[in-house]
Amino acid sequence: MAENLALKENVQKVQAENAWIKAKTYYGLRNYAESQKFGELAIKIATPIKHYQVLGDSHNLLGLLVKREGQIDSAIDEYKLSLKYKELLSDSLGIAKTLQNMGLAFRALELHDSALVYYQRSIDIKSVLNDTLSLALTISNLGTYYFDVGKYQTAITKFQEAIKIYSKGNHKEDLARNYNNVGGAYLRLGYYQLALNFYLKALSEYRTLDLKLEEGNTYYKIGALHSYMANIPEALNYYSESLKIYESMDNDLDKADVFLGLGEVYLKDNNPEEALKYYKMSEDLYIKKGRPGDLALVRHGQGKAYARLKDFVKAKAYYAESILNQSEVNERVELGNIYNSLAVTNYEVKEYKEALKNYEAGLSIGRELRLPSLVRGSLLGLSEVYQALGNNSKALDFRIEYETVKDSLDNVEKSRQLAEIREIYESEKKDEQISQLELENEVVNAKSEANAALAAKEAANKLVFIVLAIALFVLALIFYFYFRQRLVLTKLKINEEKESRNKEVNQLMIQQQTKTLEAMVEGQEQERKRIAKELHDHFGSLMATVKVNLTTVASNKEVTPESEQQMQHLAKLVDQACVDIRSLSHSMHVGISEAFGLVPALRDLANSISQSGKIQVSFHSSNCAEKLDSTIEITAYRVIQELVSNVLKHAKATKLTIQLTCLEDIINIIVEDNGRGFDADFLMKNSQGMGLKSLQERITELHGEFEVDSRSEKGTTVIIDLPISIEQTLLKV
Repeated sequence: MAENLALKENVQKVQAENAWIKAKTYYGLRNYAESQKFGELAIKIATPIKHYQVLGDSHNLLGLLVKREGQIDSAIDEYKLSLKYKELLSDSLGIAKTLQNMGLAFRALELHDSALVYYQRSIDIKSVLNDTLSLALTISNLGTYYFDVGKYQTAITKFQEAIKIYSKGNHKEDLARNYNNVGGAYLRLGYYQLALNFYLKALSEYRTLDLKLEEGNTYYKIGALHSYMANIPEALNYYSESLKIYESMDNDLDKADVFLGLGEVYLKDNNPEEALKYYKMSEDLYIKKGRPGDLALVRHGQGKAYARLKDFVKAKAYYAESILNQSEVNERVELGNIYNSLAVTNYEVKEYKEALKNYEAGLSIGRELRLPSLVRGSLLGLSEVYQALGNNSKALDFRIEYETVKDSLDNVEKSRQLAEIREIYESEKKDEQISQLELENEVVNAKSEANAALAAKEAANKLVFIVLAIALFVLALIFYFYFRQRLVLTKLKINEEKESRNKEVNQLMIQQQTKTLEAMVEGQEQERKRIAKELHDHFGSLMATVKVNLTTVASNKEVTPESEQQMQHLAKLVDQACVDIRSLSHSMHVGISEAFGLVPALRDLANSISQSGKIQVSFHSSNCAEKLDSTIEITAYRVIQELVSNVLKHAKATKLTIQLTCLEDIINIIVEDNGRGFDADFLMKNSQGMGLKSLQERITELHGEFEVDSRSEKGTTVIIDLPISIEQTLLKV
């Protein structure tokens, strides 16, 4: 009965695993209905037999599926069940993945605090890998999260932690990216000078890397920053540099952004005609690309330009179109600014009722979103309109409120400026402290090196006498074997002469003696080879070591000229001894073998492709120091080779990143490019060749996971999890 129960449980285990494999396969094929069906079946079969691995994986998959349908709460419930089973298995990788998914789900619900908790728990588990570069990337991503939720100071702290790690190695692109991140956070805080400092650092790194797109984006950011600060010449200069790069790359959307920025700069410089020219260039590109939100910004700028030219009819028409566009994309901040601009034009043409309506609309948005500058503009406008209408009481009320807000803003601005000065001072002070610590560290290292050199000198002096004795002994051995062999050869020659004289008398005896002598010579030859091998293996390496130590002692500046001459003479003698030993052991064959692994092979692949100059390939490995089984290494290499080949053939990418992470029982492969992307669902269903579909089927057969994330003009990311024990996986299949 026990045997029958065990057999039944094994059958159920296989059935559960097969159902899970089908669920995962259908998910990879984007057939989500079938994937959910088999996922639920796997859970139904695995629950009675407590197959925790299948239960954990299946609940996690169902969480992904229901989240796609917008059922966020149900997805969280599935993730919690998955987490429970993963914890029972102590599956650290599975726990980290599930925690990350839960963080994404809570972020979709805009429950940022809960999302942060799960993100941090996931990061803590990943940190156990003790890979500093991977940790730096995770910290940087956490900084981006804080930036998204408006916690800019915390974001700056995380970005600077990543910068500290990247600064210890040659990771200039990562440094530049985080410099830009810090600059963006300081810009949001209103610390313009600090933002400029970090943008310039990023620009310097990108110039050395010759990354044109990133360089152009940084020029654009610096130009926009100077525009905020009303530094007209600097803004025009940096916008011009970014435009040169975008035009060389034929990047229409980025060019449109620069044209819009130039329009704003010329408007601030009181040159509305020039501003209109650039607004029109920006408008044409945004219409071509179908960008209504950006087009609304252009319409607002055109309205302001025509208002400056006193063409109020056109100004109002552009403002009205801009309000319509902004309402469609629900951009409330810019909408409030447009209402105020339209109200100013209404006031100019004495349409006071319309002016009041638009100022009140701007004031409502400003108070709702807590935007003091928008509120201040609306209050001042309302005061002026009521004064023009002769309602001095209301005009005074709004004027008093305006002055209150203005004073508050002035105080905030002064506090901001003081905080920025303090931040700059603290930053410079930290830099000085770091420089001082580095100097002290150099002094300590110099002292340690001096002590080590002194100890080495004393040890070398003690070895001199031992080396001399060994050298004399080796020379004696060489002479001994040399004269011994000559003696043997002489005796043989004498015997041959005697045998020649008695040849006719003792022919049979001579033949027998010749055979004996040949055997003796052969034995002596074998003995000579054995001795030569011993000389080469033992005394040859020993003499080479002696020579190195003698040379080191001779090169020491504190050694007297007499001892230096004596040591050089000894080195020559030992060198001659080495030559003699090599001549005696010339027939010795020394094999040379090197063992290559997956990581060096992938690094060579990345370097060889990067040297072509057509695409920049970066490779990162984590926790892959030891050589793996040849089967899994060959499989992983062929998979990555196929993905890289696809990128080179089809993606038209300028950057390619290969990441390899080795965990307890899984190899994680990520291949990411910034190419033109593609429709992954269509390609996986309709591909007839040996591309991604074939590769996905191959990974599925090995019980691996295969995911593709690709969007048009946004690049492609392929994520693969391969079990390390491929042979066991094949047996299961």
